Amino acid sequence: MFLGIDLTTKEQKPTACAILDEHGGLVSVTKLSTDDDMVALAEAHSPPIIAIDSPLGFPEGMDCLEEDHDCQSIHSFKGRVGERQLIAEGIGLYVTTKRSIIKPMIYRAIELAKRFEVLGFQVIEVYPFAAKVRLLGKPLPKKTTREGHNFLSKRLEGMIPGLKAYDGKLDHDHVDALFAAYTAWLHHHGRTDSMGSVNEVPIVVPGKPTQWPSASIPDEYDSNGANRNYKPGALQGIKVVDWTIWQFGPVA
Repeated sequence: MFLGIDLTTKEQKPTACAILDEHGGLVSVTKLSTDDDMVALAEAHSPPIIAIDSPLGFPEGMDCLEEDHDCQSIHSFKGRVGERQLIAEGIGLYVTTKRSIIKPMIYRAIELAKRFEVLGFQVIEVYPFAAKVRLLGKPLPKKTTREGHNFLSKRLEGMIPGLKAYDGKLDHDHVDALFAAYTAWLHHHGRTDSMGSVNEVPIVVPGKPTQWPSASIPDEYDSNGANRNYKPGALQGIKVVDWTIWQFGPVA
C-alpha cells in the first residue's frame, strides 16, 4: 500500500488522502480532517511509503520559519536546493522562506511526518505539480477548471487501475493526493528522482519519461492522443502527450 496526502493548512479543511496497492491500483481515496485520522489510516494499511504534498524541512542553516528568529539559510538564493532545481526545469512553486504563505501547513506537515516516522513509516516529500509535468509534459490546464480537472482525471485513469469507478466523484484535491500516492509507488520501484542536497529534505518526483513501457489509449482518445469529445474552450492550444510513451505500465 502507498499513501498520498494532499495536506491542508488547518484541520477545519479536510485533507485528501489516496491509497494505492502494490500494483499501483486504487484502494481508496477520501478526505480526513485530523492528523489523528491520518495516522489511524496509515496504521490500518501499513504503507511502506507515505508521500506528503508539503515541504518537510527548511533551507540548510534554518531550524524554523519565524522572522524574528536569528537562524539563516546558508544559501545565496531563496528557498531550498531542490526547489531551485525544479524551478530550473520550468516547474513553478513557492520557495520555502520565512515569508512563506504556507508556513502553517509546513509546520503541520513536519509534525505529521514525525508522527509517521515514530511509527516506523518511511515518509517522503512530494510535489504533485512536478509529478504532472514530469509525467504529462507542459503546458498543463489549470487544475481548478472543469476542463483541467477532466484532463488530469482521465490521464490518472490510464495510470491507476480501478480509478474509473470514481469518475465524476473526485475534486482537484483528490487528484493531487492520487499523484502523491502514485509518486510514492514509483519511488518504491526506483522510478523517481530526489531533488535537493544531502543536508535538506529531498523533493521526490517521477523520473523523466524517456523510455517507458507503452500504455493503452483510453476509449475517449484517438490514436493521436486527441479527445474525441473535445470542444474548443479552455484547453485550446494545449498539446496532449502521446499516450504510448508517458505511462510506466505495470510492474511484475
